[in-house]
This record gives sequence, C-alpha cells and structure tokens, in this order.
Amino acid sequence: MGRLRPVLRLYVTGVIAAGAAALAVAYAMATVPTREDVVLAAVLLLIATVAQIFPLHLSVKVKVTAEDTATYAAALLLNPFLAIGVAASAKLLGLRFRNTRTTWYNRAFNTATAVLETGAAGMVFLLLDGGVPSLSRPMPLIAAAIAKYLVNTALVTAAVDLQLKRPPLSSWWAAQRREMRQSAALYFLGGLAATNAQGQPWIFFLFAVPMALVFLTTRETARLREQTRSVVLELADLIDLRDPYTHGHSQRVATMAERLARRLKLDAVQIELVRDAARVHDIGKIGTNDLVLLKPAALTAEEKTEMERHAELGHRLLRRLPEFWQGAEFVLSHHERVDGRGYPRGLVGNEVPIEVSVIAVADTYDAMTTDRPYRRALPWEYVRAELLRERGRQWHEIAVDAFVAMIDEERGVAAQRRVPADGRAEPAGALRGA
Repeated sequence: MGRLRPVLRLYVTGVIAAGAAALAVAYAMATVPTREDVVLAAVLLLIATVAQIFPLHLSVKVKVTAEDTATYAAALLLNPFLAIGVAASAKLLGLRFRNTRTTWYNRAFNTATAVLETGAAGMVFLLLDGGVPSLSRPMPLIAAAIAKYLVNTALVTAAVDLQLKRPPLSSWWAAQRREMRQSAALYFLGGLAATNAQGQPWIFFLFAVPMALVFLTTRETARLREQTRSVVLELADLIDLRDPYTHGHSQRVATMAERLARRLKLDAVQIELVRDAARVHDIGKIGTNDLVLLKPAALTAEEKTEMERHAELGHRLLRRLPEFWQGAEFVLSHHERVDGRGYPRGLVGNEVPIEVSVIAVADTYDAMTTDRPYRRALPWEYVRAELLRERGRQWHEIAVDAFVAMIDEERGVAAQRRVPADGRAEPAGALRGA
C-alpha cells in the first residue's frame, strides 16, 4: 500500500476497516440459518462467482457482471450476515479463479465494498419492514437497490478521484450516467427473481435467459463505444498528419509514456489512463489555425495564446466520451509545470499529478528527438541535460529520474550490441546517429 498517495491510503484503509466492522456486527446479529437459507446462499454464491469469472467488458476500464443480480437478491432474502458472506465470498472467489493480478489491498478494498453495499441494501430493506420481497410493495425493493448502487459507486468513484487528485465524488455523475440503465436492469432481475424464489432457489436459474438478453444489449453498447474510441484515435492521428514533422507523434508519446508508467510501477488503472491520455493529448489542436500550428518561426503573443488553447479544447471534447473522460484531466494538464508556470491553470507542486509528468516527459522527449522545421533532431546527450535541468521545475523529479535511467539503460544495451568482434566499441558519435 506504500505506493498509494497518503490520502488514498487512508481512504482505502478506512473502507477495509468499515467492511470488517460491518461483517463483525452482522455476525453478532446473525441467527441460526435454516436449511433452506443455506441452500439459497449456496445457489446465489455460485451464480455470483460465475458472474465474477465471466464479466462483460464495456471498455478497457469498465466491465459489467451479473454479480449484482445475485448479491442484491441475497440482501433481500437472507439475513445480513449470510448476505454479505455471499457477496464477500463471491468477490474473493471470482478474483481467485480469474487469476487477476491485483495487490492484497485492492482485493481487500473490493471485498469490503461488496460487504458494505450488500449490507446497506439488506439493512435498508429490513428497516423499511420489507419482510418477504413482494412486487406489491415495491418501495423497500427500490430503496434497497438504490442503497446498494450508491454505496458501491460512491466508494469506487471516490477512490478513483482521490487517485487522480480530484475532489471525492466529483466525477460520480460522469462515470455513472451511461451505466445506470444496465445496472437498473440487473437489479430489476434480482428483485424479480427474489419475489418468486420463496422456497424455490432453483428459480434463479430460470432467469438466465433475461440476464443473457441484458448482457447482449450491453455488449452492443460496448461495441458502439469501441467504434467511438476508434474514431477519436483516428482523429488524433489525422491531427498529427497536418504537420509532416509530427506524423506518428501521439502514438510514440503513448508508447513511451506507458513504458515510463510501468517503470514507475503505477497501478494498472493509472497505466491505462496514461496511455489513453497520451494517445490523444494533442487532439485539441483540431481547433488551432494551420498558420499557427505549422509556423516555422517563433509565435507572437497572440499566436501563443491560441496554441495554448489546445489543452482546454481537448479536455472539452474528451470529457464527454465514456472512454476518455477520466484521462481528459491529464490532457487538460499536460502543459502544467511543477513550479506553477504552466498552463492553463498554473498548478503547483503536487497539484500536478505524477501521470501528467509522465506524459509531459514523453512528449518533450519525442519533440526534441525528431526533426522540426526550425531544427534537426537533437542528440540524447543534449535532451538528457535539458530533462535534468528542468527536473523539479517543469516535471516531477521521480518521472525525470526514471525516464533518464530507462533511456540510458536502453542506449547502453544498444552500445553493447554494436561492439565489433575485436572488442573495440564504436565512437559515441556513431551512436548518436542511430
């Protein structure tokens, strides 16, 4: 957990502790389960676990499972301890059988979230005198579903926002507005199954067909999103093509930024966000006049202002797209500086996320090592000195140090491979031209 930011580490620890406390309270309140309860819990655990193992991926970062259908039904039909036991066990078993490479605290956080959301749904249902689930009394069912949904999405979104240095829950609506329909359909199926499963746990298997229909619809939505993603990436490439000197720039920056993020041991979500944001970091230049974008001489103050608008234009475009809205913050900030002299907001110090420095260092490296209208590509020795000179001023020190070490290592390997058979290395100047 040491790699997490202090505030996020405290938050994750708090959620895990709350999950453990909820489990302890539920155990203290638990009654001896009947045979029917045990059978029902086993059936729901099986369904929830299988749903965890076979999720439907809406995108690289978003997936939907039928787990909520089973755990919501458990909250309605079982006592709180059994219900959260089903949710926690399904989460752990799903992660185990999917061979998901996650840290222990990631697994603990996800399990605690499952405990808290299912426990909240069960308690709300009981407090509203839900009794036996019935469609004739829909309010307890609806309230329990809302409680489960809000607890889950709030806990997860807050973690993402803290990781990205945004106010907690500031991105909740943007993250959830496109997933609400799928979630509502899954909760509806869970509630419908629960109202018909009194003493007949096998009834849940009959809901496989409507659940499959929901998944097929969701898969079509995912396909359309992937098409949108492809169009945005193609647009980013077309913008690079406007200037023959920047052809392939965004692709190279994305590759380099991803490698640097991995070297810094950022988590999987951060790496994906860095790669995606780097891939489209200059998309806002779609609104930049060609006379400014392609000008070979120094820009005037007015032209410089127009050029600097591309970060905000890119943010405005990407924040509306489900595949890019999280990375849009990095696109907005990729010209910010640690010393506060960047744009558009003048962020200072740790206000600049490490992910932004990762993208900016990769961007600078590619810009300096490729030909431009006003100069030839610069040698690594010059670029290296410039990166180190701006270390702690333009970019976070850790990003510069890791990048310089990475390139030095690669060039060292390249130099070793170029040693002739007589054992004498080629002059350094020969390596510069590589």
